[in-house]
Amino acid sequence: MKLHLNPLSVIFFFLFGAAMSSKQHDYSDALSKSILFFEGQRSGYLPNDQRVPWRRNSGLSDGWTHNTDLTGGYYDAGDNVKFNFPMAFTTTMLAWSVIEFGELMPPPELRNALVALRWSSDYLLKSVSQLPNRIFVQVGDPIADHNCWERPEDMDTPRTAYVVNAPNPASEVAGEITAALSAASIAVRSSDPGYSQTLLQNAVKTFQFADMHRGAYSSNDDIKNDVCPFYCDFNGFQDELLWGAAWLRKATGDESYLSYIESNREPFGASENVDEFGWDNKIGGLNVLVSKEVIAGNMYNLEAYKASAESFMCSLVPESPGQHVEYTPGGLLYKPGGSQLQHATTISFLLLVYAQYLSRSSLSLNCGSLSVPPDHLRRLAKKQVDYILGENPMGLSYMVGYGERYPKRIHHRGSSLPSIVDHPGTIGCKDGSVYFNSTEPNPNVLIGAVVGGPEEDDKYDDDRSDFRKSEPTTYINAPFVGVLAYFAANPIFVLLLLLPTVIPHDYSDALYKSILFFEGQRSGRLPREQRMLWRSDSALKDGENLNTDLVGGYYDAGDNVKFHFPMAFTATMLAWSSIDFSCYMSENDFSHNLVNIKWATDYLLKTVSQLPHRIFVQVGEAQPDHDCWERPEDMDTPRTAFAIDAPGPASDLAGEITAALAAASIAFKQSRPIYSQLLLSKAIQTFRYADMHRGSYADNQNVHTAACPFYCSNNGYKDELLWGAAWLRRATGSDYYLEYLVNNRETFGVDYNYLDFGWDSKFGGADVLIAKEVFEKNVSALTPFKDIAEKMMCAVFPETAGPHMSYTPGGLLYKPVGSQLQSTAAMSFVILTYADYLSKSSQQLSCGNLKFQSDSLRRIVKRQVDYILGDNPMHVSYMVGYGDQYPRQVHHRGSSIPSVKVQSTAFGCILGWNIFHSDNPNPNILVGAVVGGPNVDDTFVGKRTNATDTEPTTYINAPLVGVFAYFKSNPNVA
Repeated sequence: MKLHLNPLSVIFFFLFGAAMSSKQHDYSDALSKSILFFEGQRSGYLPNDQRVPWRRNSGLSDGWTHNTDLTGGYYDAGDNVKFNFPMAFTTTMLAWSVIEFGELMPPPELRNALVALRWSSDYLLKSVSQLPNRIFVQVGDPIADHNCWERPEDMDTPRTAYVVNAPNPASEVAGEITAALSAASIAVRSSDPGYSQTLLQNAVKTFQFADMHRGAYSSNDDIKNDVCPFYCDFNGFQDELLWGAAWLRKATGDESYLSYIESNREPFGASENVDEFGWDNKIGGLNVLVSKEVIAGNMYNLEAYKASAESFMCSLVPESPGQHVEYTPGGLLYKPGGSQLQHATTISFLLLVYAQYLSRSSLSLNCGSLSVPPDHLRRLAKKQVDYILGENPMGLSYMVGYGERYPKRIHHRGSSLPSIVDHPGTIGCKDGSVYFNSTEPNPNVLIGAVVGGPEEDDKYDDDRSDFRKSEPTTYINAPFVGVLAYFAANPIFVLLLLLPTVIPHDYSDALYKSILFFEGQRSGRLPREQRMLWRSDSALKDGENLNTDLVGGYYDAGDNVKFHFPMAFTATMLAWSSIDFSCYMSENDFSHNLVNIKWATDYLLKTVSQLPHRIFVQVGEAQPDHDCWERPEDMDTPRTAFAIDAPGPASDLAGEITAALAAASIAFKQSRPIYSQLLLSKAIQTFRYADMHRGSYADNQNVHTAACPFYCSNNGYKDELLWGAAWLRRATGSDYYLEYLVNNRETFGVDYNYLDFGWDSKFGGADVLIAKEVFEKNVSALTPFKDIAEKMMCAVFPETAGPHMSYTPGGLLYKPVGSQLQSTAAMSFVILTYADYLSKSSQQLSCGNLKFQSDSLRRIVKRQVDYILGDNPMHVSYMVGYGDQYPRQVHHRGSSIPSVKVQSTAFGCILGWNIFHSDNPNPNILVGAVVGGPNVDDTFVGKRTNATDTEPTTYINAPLVGVFAYFKSNPNVA
């Protein structure tokens, strides 16, 4: 069975230990600067429109030793040598950027990109001008050059032109120049057809040399010591032959090149090293380029190339089966060797290109049993882009001149030495050493230069002597031009999992309001200190039909029924919020939260008051209630109380009430010790009933039609038995409950459904709760619970192996069940709690070979909190009364109908439907209510007629109390 990766899941990504985005990136600005960088690398006569003013003419005698003109082109990096092999690759990537993404560039930037492309293609035409007999491969003595630190304008080192004469081989250089000229011919075809034809003719001629005289250019003894170890072709020359042929096929459509790449794939080793792409190894790019013919043209004779391309793409998707490329802890794609960002930019380019090919044919990437949509590849690329632009552990933009913090001491001669405008006199070969060794920032800012980047631990020292990290190269920037062009034109991809907080939030206010909300849900006789003033007494005869007092408790949502199953879960989460996060609450908030807990537990004590023989499960008939729209104060629908008598089963309900009473006993232990003891004794008694009469409460026929489908326990009852036992273990410390947990772990199915937590499924929360004992007391018998909790936490991070949680495009933790924020709230609570356990025990989260700090988990939770409070695509706060924009038509009877203090006459069952269908805002603001929330695409229909989106529930708010409390005291988790 094929598994489909939710196209809205795993959205972006690679949080690892990295800081979250502090702002949206200006990809258009980054695009402009990435192109401008090439003007700082120019050699030769500079034009009048040169925009990098500190550069001047240089290398004007290049080629004179061979009586040819080799002026122009680019210095490859921070030195003053023109290495034709990487320069040709730079040209290919600039051209491919224009081919694939030129239409997305603003006209001025497309023009600048074409100018940058032509600066190198003009030079490459010179380097092959003496074919078929001779090809130029380099200008400048690299040993002498690297022993000097001088401006290109001052060069007094030998400008030797290195040449390969037939029949000596130069297949890799000639193959790459073939690719460059072919790609450039496509890029300029519409704007300059004559020049395009010249480029293509020379590409054909160059390929003939490459293929006729097969071998590596570095095998020529007269140049070997001057091209190696700088740009010696370590990967062999065969990949460049295929690469050049593939580009000629694309440029000409000639069948001979198709035959060439088809017949030479195996002999040339194109099935090996498929997960590499850069100036030395073209296999990864070759496979992606050729796969377009399979995807778009059904050229199945090339299927092997597509298969290799898919294998490479799948290796970049962490959740796919098989081998994966490595990432740094901060999320940077990592390949051992050389500067790291050369891999990040080239592979990001391939991700976007392959995604384009798939999208145009309405296909997905197939990774074994996993189907990966194109947008997932785009999000992978975006993470690399954002890392480079500043979303990394160093908080540093690796593009010079972009953002507020970027490398100031780059390994670049022209940038580090005073310009000839400021220092007209020559700075000799050794005189530049003082500038090289200086700790001062470079005087000339090489805008747009992307440096080599950090180490595999995400560390970066801004030191020009560390050239691997601080040296920019043209072949890092060239593919980045296309990548940035895509994201500049597709800002929707800014709306990702780690979408930055747009405004600072008042978590203290949110906490206060989240607690206040419960007063709007009260049933029974309201106290004098009631703060939600539009509410009044209601349901004062509850329980009368069974001759018992069942007055009090909470209405679960926007209706007027008291469902005990979710009410007990609400009480548990309010208590857990108090237990683990009260230290972050003000005295006033803490006091009010205890009042809310007691309002629930006082009622729950009534529901178990007739144990061991009877347990009450619900008050109110749901169907008649749902057929009316009336205030709780006016209810004339049946207030039937439903009970289960022994030996009728009620393990799910009784297990949850056990958890609620046990958790509350801990919450009240200091302030109300006698009440705490009462709660605990009743919790123990309730658990006995739950365990003795095993089964779901909805299995009882008289209850089934009342509870289902509203709060029927679809997940079974075994999770509640473990959940109740776990809370009793925490409340009592009794080994009986420890043994119960250990003995029933496997038979109750703890290892399954661990990615769920809410009123119906308790395994995820139970695992986290039980893990606390392993962290604090090293109770080894409970380690399997911690292991499962850890798997749940790892599922938060898409880059880990195994199953993953899903997110909306805007970054909301998403579960396809009813109202979305119930899952978001509950999962946020357990993630934050687990992070707290990690911190207090000074441990990390281990996910295979990946390690995460506790703050990585907290950042994810904070993203959820901020989303709820307004940082979302709809720009709406999903908490009523918080912020300027929040739902005004919540699906809530009491809120939508004028209060009894405004209109004392009763609103009958049917009369209220006129208000239900009205477009008017609710007259009573249910302050603090968090509604169901948006859909999977982040859209929100704020009408009370849309219950899924606009109905609040107590079990959404309850876990958020603890979450808001934490961020009230820790607002700057970032």
